Amino acid sequence: MRYFRLTICSTLVAMSLVGCQTTQQATFNIEKTNQDNASESFVYAPNDKEEFVFHERAESLRKYGYDSFCADTSTFACYNRLPYDKYLGMKGYFDTEKPVKTHYAGYEFYPVILENGEKYYFVSSTKLGGKYGTTSPIISLKQYHELKSFQSEPLVPSSPIHVISSKLAYGHKSFSLSNGDVIGEKQLNLIRELSARFDNNPTIAELLIDKRINKDEMENQYFISPSIDLLKSDAQLYIGVNDKKEWLRFKVKYYDSSWLFVNSFKVAADDYRWQSPVMKFERDHSSGDVWEWTDVAATKSYINLAKKIANSSKVTIRFYGTQYYSDKLLGEKQKQGIKDILKLHDLMNNNKR
Repeated sequence: MRYFRLTICSTLVAMSLVGCQTTQQATFNIEKTNQDNASESFVYAPNDKEEFVFHERAESLRKYGYDSFCADTSTFACYNRLPYDKYLGMKGYFDTEKPVKTHYAGYEFYPVILENGEKYYFVSSTKLGGKYGTTSPIISLKQYHELKSFQSEPLVPSSPIHVISSKLAYGHKSFSLSNGDVIGEKQLNLIRELSARFDNNPTIAELLIDKRINKDEMENQYFISPSIDLLKSDAQLYIGVNDKKEWLRFKVKYYDSSWLFVNSFKVAADDYRWQSPVMKFERDHSSGDVWEWTDVAATKSYINLAKKIANSSKVTIRFYGTQYYSDKLLGEKQKQGIKDILKLHDLMNNNKR
Protein backbone atom coordinates (compact mmCIF):
# COMPACT_ATOMS: atom_id res chain seq x y z
CA MET A 1 0.00 0.00 0.00
CA ARG A 2 1.44 3.39 -1.06
CA TYR A 3 0.68 6.37 1.13
CA PHE A 4 0.88 10.05 0.27
CA ARG A 5 1.45 12.58 3.04
CA LEU A 6 1.35 16.23 1.93
CA THR A 7 3.49 18.91 3.49
CA ILE A 8 3.68 22.67 3.09
CA CYS A 9 5.31 23.47 -0.21
CA SER A 10 8.63 25.22 -0.36
CA THR A 11 8.93 28.50 -2.22
CA LEU A 12 10.52 26.67 -5.15
CA VAL A 13 7.70 24.15 -5.47
CA ALA A 14 5.06 26.85 -5.10
CA MET A 15 6.49 28.49 -8.21
CA SER A 16 6.30 25.27 -10.17
CA LEU A 17 3.37 23.94 -12.18
CA VAL A 18 2.16 21.75 -9.36
CA GLY A 19 1.70 24.47 -6.72
CA CYS A 20 0.82 23.92 -3.07
CA GLN A 21 -1.57 21.18 -2.04
CA THR A 22 -3.92 21.00 0.90
CA THR A 23 -2.80 18.85 3.78
CA GLN A 24 -4.93 15.83 2.98
CA GLN A 25 -3.76 12.23 2.88
CA ALA A 26 -4.31 9.94 -0.12
CA THR A 27 -4.45 6.22 0.64
CA PHE A 28 -5.26 4.72 -2.75
CA ASN A 29 -3.38 1.64 -3.87
CA ILE A 30 -2.47 2.25 -7.49
CA GLU A 31 -0.61 -0.30 -9.55
CA LYS A 32 0.85 -0.07 -13.03
CA THR A 33 -1.93 1.45 -15.03
CA ASN A 34 -2.30 -0.55 -18.19
CA GLN A 35 -4.67 -3.31 -19.06
CA ASP A 36 -1.98 -5.94 -19.47
CA ASN A 37 -1.05 -5.56 -15.80
CA ALA A 38 -4.63 -5.48 -14.51
CA SER A 39 -5.38 -8.56 -12.44
CA GLU A 40 -7.06 -11.38 -14.38
CA SER A 41 -9.13 -12.13 -11.29
CA PHE A 42 -10.45 -8.56 -11.08
CA VAL A 43 -14.21 -8.27 -10.66
CA TYR A 44 -15.84 -4.92 -11.38
CA ALA A 45 -17.94 -4.32 -8.28
CA PRO A 46 -18.89 -0.65 -7.75
CA ASN A 47 -21.61 -1.62 -5.29
CA ASP A 48 -23.29 1.72 -4.43
CA LYS A 49 -20.38 3.93 -5.45
CA GLU A 50 -20.83 6.64 -8.07
CA GLU A 51 -20.32 5.32 -11.60
CA PHE A 52 -19.33 7.13 -14.78
CA VAL A 53 -18.80 6.40 -18.47
CA PHE A 54 -16.15 7.56 -20.93
CA HIS A 55 -18.22 9.76 -23.17
CA GLU A 56 -18.17 10.36 -26.93
CA ARG A 57 -16.00 13.30 -27.94
CA ALA A 58 -16.05 15.58 -30.96
CA GLU A 59 -14.41 13.96 -33.97
CA SER A 60 -11.65 16.59 -34.05
CA LEU A 61 -10.68 15.76 -30.44
CA ARG A 62 -10.69 11.97 -30.66
CA LYS A 63 -7.07 11.73 -31.79
CA TYR A 64 -6.04 13.25 -28.44
CA GLY A 65 -7.74 10.49 -26.45
CA TYR A 66 -8.97 11.02 -22.89
CA ASP A 67 -7.03 13.13 -20.43
CA SER A 68 -7.47 13.87 -16.69
CA PHE A 69 -6.50 10.33 -15.61
CA CYS A 70 -3.20 10.44 -13.69
CA ALA A 71 -1.03 7.72 -12.18
CA ASP A 72 -0.42 9.71 -9.00
CA THR A 73 -1.34 13.01 -7.33
CA SER A 74 1.96 14.79 -7.87
CA THR A 75 0.55 17.09 -10.56
CA PHE A 76 -2.79 17.83 -12.17
CA ALA A 77 -0.98 18.17 -15.54
CA CYS A 78 0.14 14.57 -15.88
CA TYR A 79 -0.32 14.50 -19.68
CA ASN A 80 -1.50 10.90 -19.52
CA ARG A 81 -3.68 10.12 -22.56
CA LEU A 82 -5.97 7.09 -22.73
CA PRO A 83 -6.70 5.90 -26.29
CA TYR A 84 -10.13 7.03 -27.46
CA ASP A 85 -11.23 3.87 -29.27
CA LYS A 86 -10.13 1.65 -26.40
CA TYR A 87 -11.94 3.53 -23.63
CA LEU A 88 -15.04 4.93 -25.36
CA GLY A 89 -18.11 3.63 -23.51
CA MET A 90 -16.08 2.01 -20.71
CA LYS A 91 -17.47 2.36 -17.19
CA GLY A 92 -15.68 3.21 -13.98
CA TYR A 93 -16.49 4.34 -10.46
CA PHE A 94 -15.22 6.80 -7.87
CA ASP A 95 -13.62 4.92 -4.99
CA THR A 96 -14.25 7.82 -2.59
CA GLU A 97 -17.04 10.40 -2.37
CA LYS A 98 -14.63 13.25 -1.64
CA PRO A 99 -11.32 14.07 -3.33
CA VAL A 100 -8.21 12.71 -1.61
CA LYS A 101 -6.22 15.78 -2.56
CA THR A 102 -7.04 19.33 -3.60
CA HIS A 103 -4.80 21.69 -5.53
CA TYR A 104 -4.90 25.36 -4.56
CA ALA A 105 -6.11 26.31 -8.08
CA GLY A 106 -9.24 24.20 -7.71
CA TYR A 107 -8.09 20.85 -9.09
CA GLU A 108 -9.32 17.79 -7.17
CA PHE A 109 -7.95 14.25 -7.26
CA TYR A 110 -10.43 11.36 -7.04
CA PRO A 111 -9.28 7.71 -6.98
CA VAL A 112 -11.19 5.78 -9.66
CA ILE A 113 -11.38 2.14 -10.70
CA LEU A 114 -12.22 1.26 -14.29
CA GLU A 115 -14.22 -1.62 -15.66
CA ASN A 116 -11.03 -3.29 -16.92
CA GLY A 117 -9.36 -3.20 -13.49
CA GLU A 118 -7.14 -0.16 -14.06
CA LYS A 119 -6.76 2.44 -11.34
CA TYR A 120 -6.14 6.15 -11.75
CA TYR A 121 -6.57 9.49 -10.06
CA PHE A 122 -9.20 11.44 -11.95
CA VAL A 123 -8.43 15.18 -11.97
CA SER A 124 -11.50 17.41 -11.74
CA SER A 125 -11.62 21.22 -11.97
CA THR A 126 -14.05 23.02 -9.68
CA LYS A 127 -13.70 26.14 -11.83
CA LEU A 128 -14.95 24.23 -14.90
CA GLY A 129 -17.94 22.59 -13.25
CA GLY A 130 -16.48 19.69 -11.30
CA LYS A 131 -16.39 16.01 -12.24
CA TYR A 132 -18.87 16.38 -15.10
CA GLY A 133 -17.98 19.94 -16.09
CA THR A 134 -17.61 21.52 -19.50
CA THR A 135 -14.27 19.89 -20.35
CA SER A 136 -14.76 16.56 -18.58
CA PRO A 137 -14.19 13.39 -20.64
CA ILE A 138 -16.78 11.47 -18.59
CA ILE A 139 -20.50 11.63 -17.83
CA SER A 140 -22.44 10.05 -15.00
CA LEU A 141 -23.88 6.59 -15.59
CA LYS A 142 -27.35 8.06 -15.05
CA GLN A 143 -26.80 10.64 -17.79
CA TYR A 144 -25.46 7.89 -20.06
CA HIS A 145 -28.59 5.77 -19.63
CA GLU A 146 -30.81 8.82 -20.23
CA LEU A 147 -29.06 9.53 -23.52
CA LYS A 148 -29.19 5.91 -24.68
CA SER A 149 -32.84 5.40 -23.74
CA PHE A 150 -34.05 8.61 -25.40
CA GLN A 151 -37.11 8.10 -27.58
CA SER A 152 -38.35 10.32 -30.38
CA GLU A 153 -41.05 12.79 -29.38
CA PRO A 154 -42.83 15.73 -31.06
CA LEU A 155 -41.38 19.18 -30.58
CA VAL A 156 -44.76 20.15 -29.11
CA PRO A 157 -48.03 18.17 -29.27
CA SER A 158 -49.27 17.85 -32.88
CA SER A 159 -46.00 19.18 -34.33
CA PRO A 160 -44.75 17.41 -37.48
CA ILE A 161 -41.21 18.13 -36.26
CA HIS A 162 -39.84 15.55 -33.83
CA VAL A 163 -36.97 15.56 -31.35
CA ILE A 164 -35.17 12.43 -32.53
CA SER A 165 -32.01 12.17 -30.40
CA SER A 166 -30.05 13.81 -27.61
CA LYS A 167 -26.34 14.37 -27.07
CA LEU A 168 -24.16 15.65 -24.24
CA ALA A 169 -21.00 17.63 -25.04
CA TYR A 170 -18.90 19.99 -22.90
CA GLY A 171 -21.44 19.71 -20.10
CA HIS A 172 -24.37 20.84 -22.28
CA LYS A 173 -27.18 18.69 -23.67
CA SER A 174 -28.38 19.22 -27.23
CA PHE A 175 -31.16 17.69 -29.32
CA SER A 176 -31.37 16.79 -32.99
CA LEU A 177 -34.66 17.56 -34.73
CA SER A 178 -36.24 15.74 -37.66
CA ASN A 179 -35.94 18.89 -39.80
CA GLY A 180 -32.14 18.81 -39.45
CA ASP A 181 -31.79 21.53 -36.79
CA VAL A 182 -29.89 21.04 -33.52
CA ILE A 183 -30.94 22.99 -30.42
CA GLY A 184 -29.80 23.13 -26.82
CA GLU A 185 -31.75 21.89 -23.81
CA LYS A 186 -32.50 25.43 -22.63
CA GLN A 187 -33.82 26.44 -26.06
CA LEU A 188 -36.06 23.36 -26.21
CA ASN A 189 -37.52 24.10 -22.78
CA LEU A 190 -38.16 27.75 -23.69
CA ILE A 191 -39.85 26.77 -26.97
CA ARG A 192 -42.17 24.43 -25.10
CA GLU A 193 -42.89 26.97 -22.35
CA LEU A 194 -43.81 29.66 -24.85
CA SER A 195 -45.79 27.35 -27.13
CA ALA A 196 -47.89 26.16 -24.19
CA ARG A 197 -49.04 29.77 -23.70
CA PHE A 198 -50.47 29.76 -27.24
CA ASP A 199 -52.34 26.46 -27.35
CA ASN A 200 -49.20 24.61 -28.49
CA ASN A 201 -49.59 25.95 -32.00
CA PRO A 202 -47.03 23.90 -34.00
CA THR A 203 -46.26 26.78 -36.38
CA ILE A 204 -45.32 28.99 -33.42
CA ALA A 205 -43.02 26.26 -32.11
CA GLU A 206 -41.39 25.85 -35.52
CA LEU A 207 -40.77 29.60 -35.90
CA LEU A 208 -39.17 29.68 -32.44
CA ILE A 209 -36.55 27.04 -33.27
CA ASP A 210 -33.97 29.45 -34.68
CA LYS A 211 -34.91 32.51 -32.63
CA ARG A 212 -32.99 33.97 -29.73
CA ILE A 213 -35.18 33.58 -26.63
CA ASN A 214 -34.31 35.29 -23.35
CA LYS A 215 -36.37 34.80 -20.22
CA ASP A 216 -36.51 37.35 -17.41
CA GLU A 217 -37.16 35.06 -14.43
CA MET A 218 -37.78 37.92 -12.05
CA GLU A 219 -40.55 39.47 -14.17
CA ASN A 220 -41.66 36.17 -15.74
CA GLN A 221 -41.47 37.54 -19.25
CA TYR A 222 -39.79 36.52 -22.50
CA PHE A 223 -38.08 38.39 -25.31
CA ILE A 224 -37.90 36.80 -28.76
CA SER A 225 -35.60 38.16 -31.46
CA PRO A 226 -34.09 36.91 -34.74
CA SER A 227 -30.83 34.98 -34.45
CA ILE A 228 -28.68 37.24 -36.59
CA ASP A 229 -25.01 38.13 -36.71
CA LEU A 230 -24.18 40.35 -33.76
CA LEU A 231 -21.19 41.75 -35.64
CA LYS A 232 -23.27 43.52 -38.26
CA SER A 233 -25.36 46.66 -38.44
CA ASP A 234 -29.00 45.77 -38.21
CA ALA A 235 -32.67 46.75 -38.01
CA GLN A 236 -35.07 44.33 -36.37
CA LEU A 237 -38.36 43.78 -34.64
CA TYR A 238 -38.56 41.65 -31.52
CA ILE A 239 -41.38 40.41 -29.30
CA GLY A 240 -41.98 40.75 -25.58
CA VAL A 241 -44.33 38.27 -23.87
CA ASN A 242 -45.73 38.19 -20.33
CA ASP A 243 -48.82 36.74 -18.65
CA LYS A 244 -51.04 39.54 -19.93
CA LYS A 245 -49.89 40.54 -23.40
CA GLU A 246 -47.46 40.37 -26.32
CA TRP A 247 -45.83 43.50 -27.72
CA LEU A 248 -43.36 44.53 -30.41
CA ARG A 249 -40.23 46.65 -30.17
CA PHE A 250 -38.02 48.08 -32.91
CA LYS A 251 -34.24 48.13 -32.63
CA VAL A 252 -31.67 49.60 -35.01
CA LYS A 253 -27.92 49.13 -34.52
CA TYR A 254 -24.75 50.58 -36.03
CA TYR A 255 -21.68 48.31 -35.91
CA ASP A 256 -18.18 49.21 -37.12
CA SER A 257 -14.61 49.87 -35.97
CA SER A 258 -15.05 53.65 -35.57
CA TRP A 259 -17.42 55.74 -33.48
CA LEU A 260 -20.04 57.84 -35.26
CA PHE A 261 -21.92 59.01 -32.15
CA VAL A 262 -25.14 58.29 -34.01
CA ASN A 263 -28.15 60.49 -33.26
CA SER A 264 -30.50 59.61 -36.14
CA PHE A 265 -30.84 57.33 -39.17
CA LYS A 266 -32.49 57.17 -42.57
CA VAL A 267 -33.81 54.09 -44.39
CA ALA A 268 -33.84 53.59 -48.17
CA ALA A 269 -35.93 50.52 -49.02
CA ASP A 270 -36.13 50.41 -52.83
CA ASP A 271 -38.00 53.67 -53.62
CA TYR A 272 -39.28 54.17 -50.07
CA ARG A 273 -37.54 56.68 -47.78
CA TRP A 274 -37.94 57.16 -44.04
CA GLN A 275 -36.09 59.60 -41.75
CA SER A 276 -35.98 59.18 -37.99
CA PRO A 277 -36.10 62.09 -35.55
CA VAL A 278 -33.05 62.88 -33.42
CA MET A 279 -32.84 59.98 -30.94
CA LYS A 280 -30.79 58.79 -28.01
CA PHE A 281 -28.41 55.94 -28.91
CA GLU A 282 -26.74 53.61 -26.41
CA ARG A 283 -23.06 52.78 -26.98
CA ASP A 284 -20.59 50.02 -26.22
CA HIS A 285 -17.25 48.75 -27.50
CA SER A 286 -14.97 45.72 -27.30
CA SER A 287 -11.69 44.64 -28.93
CA GLY A 288 -11.66 47.54 -31.37
CA ASP A 289 -15.34 47.19 -32.37
CA VAL A 290 -18.13 49.62 -31.52
CA TRP A 291 -21.90 49.28 -31.21
CA GLU A 292 -24.40 52.14 -31.19
CA TRP A 293 -28.11 51.32 -30.96
CA THR A 294 -31.57 52.56 -30.09
CA ASP A 295 -34.47 50.40 -28.90
CA VAL A 296 -38.01 51.83 -29.00
CA ALA A 297 -41.64 50.73 -28.76
CA ALA A 298 -42.85 49.57 -32.18
CA THR A 299 -45.55 52.12 -33.02
CA LYS A 300 -47.56 51.86 -36.24
CA SER A 301 -44.93 53.99 -37.93
CA TYR A 302 -42.08 51.64 -36.96
CA ILE A 303 -44.11 48.53 -37.84
CA ASN A 304 -44.81 49.97 -41.28
CA LEU A 305 -41.10 50.78 -41.66
CA ALA A 306 -40.20 47.21 -40.68
CA LYS A 307 -42.60 45.81 -43.29
CA LYS A 308 -41.07 48.03 -45.97
CA ILE A 309 -37.60 46.79 -45.00
CA ALA A 310 -38.68 43.14 -45.01
CA ASN A 311 -40.35 43.28 -48.42
CA SER A 312 -37.75 45.34 -50.31
CA SER A 313 -35.07 43.95 -52.60
CA LYS A 314 -32.43 46.45 -51.46
CA VAL A 315 -32.29 48.14 -48.06
CA THR A 316 -29.72 50.72 -46.94
CA ILE A 317 -29.56 52.39 -43.54
CA ARG A 318 -27.69 55.67 -43.28
CA PHE A 319 -26.49 56.34 -39.74
CA TYR A 320 -25.93 60.04 -39.02
CA GLY A 321 -23.30 60.97 -36.44
CA THR A 322 -22.13 64.26 -35.01
CA GLN A 323 -19.77 64.85 -37.97
CA TYR A 324 -20.05 61.96 -40.40
CA TYR A 325 -22.49 59.34 -41.66
CA SER A 326 -22.14 55.69 -42.67
CA ASP A 327 -24.29 53.58 -45.02
CA LYS A 328 -24.98 49.92 -44.19
CA LEU A 329 -26.76 47.35 -46.35
CA LEU A 330 -29.14 44.82 -44.79
CA GLY A 331 -29.02 41.19 -45.93
CA GLU A 332 -31.71 38.65 -46.76
CA LYS A 333 -31.42 36.92 -43.38
CA GLN A 334 -32.11 40.19 -41.60
CA LYS A 335 -35.18 40.84 -43.73
CA GLN A 336 -36.43 37.29 -43.18
CA GLY A 337 -36.01 37.79 -39.43
CA ILE A 338 -38.47 40.71 -39.54
CA LYS A 339 -40.97 38.62 -41.53
CA ASP A 340 -40.74 35.78 -39.00
CA ILE A 341 -41.25 38.10 -36.03
CA LEU A 342 -44.29 39.70 -37.65
CA LYS A 343 -45.76 36.26 -38.38
CA LEU A 344 -45.01 35.07 -34.84
CA HIS A 345 -46.68 38.12 -33.33
CA ASP A 346 -49.85 37.60 -35.42
CA LEU A 347 -50.00 33.90 -34.48
CA MET A 348 -49.56 34.67 -30.80
CA ASN A 349 -52.39 37.20 -30.88
CA ASN A 350 -54.69 34.63 -32.52
CA ASN A 351 -53.74 31.61 -30.38
CA LYS A 352 -53.90 32.78 -26.81
CA ARG A 353 -54.64 30.06 -24.30
